[in-house]
Amino acid sequence: MINLLLLLLSVSKTFTIRIFAEERPQQVVISSSQGTYRVAADGSSLLVNGKRERYFQQMEATRYTITAGEIKRRYAGGFTFYASEGELVILNYIPEEAYLASVVAAEMPEGGAEARKAQAIVARAYAYNKMGGHDVGYDLLDSQDSQVYRGLPTDSASLQAVRETEGLVLGYKGDVAEVYYHSTCGGMVLLPSDLWEGAKDQPYHRRRIDTLCCNSPFYVWDDTFRLDSLVFNLGLDVPIDSIHLVRRSETALTPVKGFVFYAPDSSFFAYNEVVNLLDHRPKTRRFEAEISDNLLLIHGHGYGHGVGMCQFGAMALDKAGYNYRDILSYYFPGTEILALSRISKGVK
Repeated sequence: MINLLLLLLSVSKTFTIRIFAEERPQQVVISSSQGTYRVAADGSSLLVNGKRERYFQQMEATRYTITAGEIKRRYAGGFTFYASEGELVILNYIPEEAYLASVVAAEMPEGGAEARKAQAIVARAYAYNKMGGHDVGYDLLDSQDSQVYRGLPTDSASLQAVRETEGLVLGYKGDVAEVYYHSTCGGMVLLPSDLWEGAKDQPYHRRRIDTLCCNSPFYVWDDTFRLDSLVFNLGLDVPIDSIHLVRRSETALTPVKGFVFYAPDSSFFAYNEVVNLLDHRPKTRRFEAEISDNLLLIHGHGYGHGVGMCQFGAMALDKAGYNYRDILSYYFPGTEILALSRISKGVK
């Protein structure tokens, strides 16, 4: 496993990843064979072990541990720290294939070899399509806004899947295909336009019934939310009697766009207006809902946005004997697996 990781570190293009992008800690501790440093944002500068610096870099060690509060993660590569408007920014320079091995391990921690190889190819294509969409100075975030990247350790199965698909992406008419993936479709794979305003559907994006992920623990689920604080924060004067869900289309299981509450007069609220006031977010925007005894009851289908490759579906196809090419052809019909060197768009 270690030799394979060293190989990935030595042959790949380097990505610049902003790490701890979701947690946004004000200070961290970075430890390696080069020493231990406490790095904190202070206005437009840093405090590194109490000494003011404009920026701080760590490049020489082979392994690092970064601790932010109760979170501790291990990394390879190199780092730059700087402050922006009082916020600590941490950039990790990591070879492409080592980055992808970590993504596969985080995004598909279970699954057979063929499903993992399909995940590796989709993750590589997704990364190249996402690069350039963030602030100057880094390629991708380490959160779900890009793909989940948690540094090291990376399991041997994910390392092997990335190595065996090195440099391969899904292509369509000479470009990197616009691919997406999610945990569990819950019975229906969706179009990008079903979820994202202004999204353009491609010929290889299909909305269709898909029950391959029926063994997922998230295929169907229920969740409960108290309405007391929601009623108050939405400015409703009386208890809510009933609810109507507004969807992007009338097709069953398409994402919820908003809520109409009857109390008894009707009031419309956009999806995020309501969900941001709940104590946690639903696993997906595909659900039915009802009001009972001052509770909001949600009956959900799937986990994630539901567009593109369903990971539990890919794992089911793997178990049924399909290879990674079959899996990708199933979820992205009309695409082809190509080496990056053959893609006319190339590297952004």
